[in-house]
Amino acid sequence: MTSVLTQSFGYLGAGCLTITLLPQIYLTLKTKEVENLSFVFLCLQELTCILFLIYGILLFEIPLIIANSIVGTQGLFLIFLKKKYEKKELPQII
Repeated sequence: MTSVLTQSFGYLGAGCLTITLLPQIYLTLKTKEVENLSFVFLCLQELTCILFLIYGILLFEIPLIIANSIVGTQGLFLIFLKKKYEKKELPQII
């Protein structure tokens, strides 16, 4: 019973984790606005996903592996969108 309960919470947590960045991805694709999207946050998010992915692999915990693989991919996609939609400022000639 404990194993079923533990796995249930693991998969529920993984499911919730995988949808956390979807609203931001949708908004970014819709508005193409990335000025208020923190690059530092995205990098920290990627580092966290990588560390938890390694942790999940070492423990062979499938929910951690699945969730952090998906969220890591979503984070990389947001970094791509940030770079793609960033407004490039032209150098001023005085």
